[in-house]
Amino acid sequence: MARALLLAAATATFFQLTHGQCTPADTSKTYDYIVIGSGAGGIPIADRLSEAGKTVLLLEKGPPSSGKWGGTMKPSWLQGTNLTRFDVPGLFNQIWADGTGVTCDDTGVMAGCVLGGGVAVNSALWWKPHPGDWDRNFPDGWKSADTAKSTEKVFQRIPGTTIPSTDGKLYLQQGFDRVSKGLDAAGFKQLDKPNDHPDQKNFTYGHAAFFIEHAERQGPLRTYLETASARTDKFTLWTNTNARRVVRTKGHITGVELECRNGAGHSGTINVTPGTGRIIVSAGTMGSAKLLFRSGIGPTDQLNVVKSSSTDGATMISQDQWINLPVGYNLDDHVGTDLQISHPDIVFYDFYAAYNNPVAADKDAYLKNRTGILTQVAPNLGPIAWTQHTPSDGIVRHIQWQARIEGNSKTAMTITQYLGNGAISRGRLTITPQLNIQVSTAPYLRNATDKEAVIQGIDTMRKALSNVQGLTWIKPTAGQDTTAFVNSIPTITASRNSNHWTGSNKIGTDDGRSGGTAVVDLDTKVYGTDNLFVVDASIFPGMTTGNPSAAIIIASEKASERILALKVPSKSRVMRDT
Repeated sequence: MARALLLAAATATFFQLTHGQCTPADTSKTYDYIVIGSGAGGIPIADRLSEAGKTVLLLEKGPPSSGKWGGTMKPSWLQGTNLTRFDVPGLFNQIWADGTGVTCDDTGVMAGCVLGGGVAVNSALWWKPHPGDWDRNFPDGWKSADTAKSTEKVFQRIPGTTIPSTDGKLYLQQGFDRVSKGLDAAGFKQLDKPNDHPDQKNFTYGHAAFFIEHAERQGPLRTYLETASARTDKFTLWTNTNARRVVRTKGHITGVELECRNGAGHSGTINVTPGTGRIIVSAGTMGSAKLLFRSGIGPTDQLNVVKSSSTDGATMISQDQWINLPVGYNLDDHVGTDLQISHPDIVFYDFYAAYNNPVAADKDAYLKNRTGILTQVAPNLGPIAWTQHTPSDGIVRHIQWQARIEGNSKTAMTITQYLGNGAISRGRLTITPQLNIQVSTAPYLRNATDKEAVIQGIDTMRKALSNVQGLTWIKPTAGQDTTAFVNSIPTITASRNSNHWTGSNKIGTDDGRSGGTAVVDLDTKVYGTDNLFVVDASIFPGMTTGNPSAAIIIASEKASERILALKVPSKSRVMRDT
């Protein structure tokens, strides 16, 4: 308890969070960098910029999450500990039972609006990217060879683990064992540590890898944020503070307009260092697009929606200063297709019940020793498998398979097929008159050959598991045609959503102001501006093979190097842009 109090006191020295009231921003204070969004993109780049001696303000629209940073959302059995629901792996799926105060209320799809963003609320899956995730998707300067150094940095700080329990054991592995027998018989290769072989993503499988350490959520919140927060003279964090829009004249940004939330946080306008300051937008694929729209950056049809809104219309930047870029296009997500099987040997564990009524022995094992089933991510994931398929267009698609113990019965497993790298279909997000973001065009199977790959993959998995004695198919049923099964699932977010959103602010050399597809250049700088950058999943041109958290952090590391290497615009250029 004393240790928890000391940690809380240390946190307060830099946290600058005022509870119960809105704090006006100090207009006399400026920062070299203001980073908007504390997710997988924002936290690492804030750390690297402050490490380089820059003064950095990190803004998060939501409340604290982890107990380390003052979070308080927890069940009664965690009272008296420095842990919250976000820290304990066995409680990670609580967001699906109760997202109040955790999920964003302006995105239309599931997104985390707490300190840490997606890496505070997701299942902590941790995959070193396949080389093709960079080489196929990204432009020159961002290929796998270019990101190798950044990848090494990230995995040195966040190595991940396939065995979260401190006793070196995995619990209730009956589901893994039954599925793996089918995969073995079908010629799949088991990888002891899949992240040691990121290029082996075809007919392979292994245990799930997580950014968990000492049986608690780790990731950027317990690495990059800790080192940044130690630089109390350089780094400042404000939570419950929404960035409404950037303040700009033509292409030069001078500050950020703020809105406090939840009866706390900061309001007013906060400015960057005159002439040299920069803004980094890291609010995620949905949030970063929204901020750009509200700042007069995006397609004209979307900027007109903002202009006509009762909230922003009267004070929006003048139309002659709008920057016409394809913000919101190129929207991507893993195409999710759920299969379901049953086997009498599978053992179900009720992680949802563990939130309020944990099994006493399991609770004690976790709290006293960090061992047992509650060290594993709900709902008991694994195996994770990978296949590749080539439909009629000749373009190889990568598929990741995620098995977990949940379904229609206590002996059921759901196996989700994630179609990723190589998929062609894209969607679009737009903004409503109420200034909410919506997926107006879902990015799922709009291309016929993407659907071919999905069907090929499911046929492969059905054949692989056909040799498992006692296994029963629930979805699709044993006699159901795969094509008919795939066609029966609507290609809408409610049915196909994987919540791995990317792409709305694409990186590239083809300037979107001139008919190209890119919103940011190779330094992640927004075209038409001299000091506005986007660093998060929204810049990804295409989907990763696996869950994208590691790739986003790697991109943040790479972007920090490029941004710090940029020369400050000359005074004459700044004057011209303003």
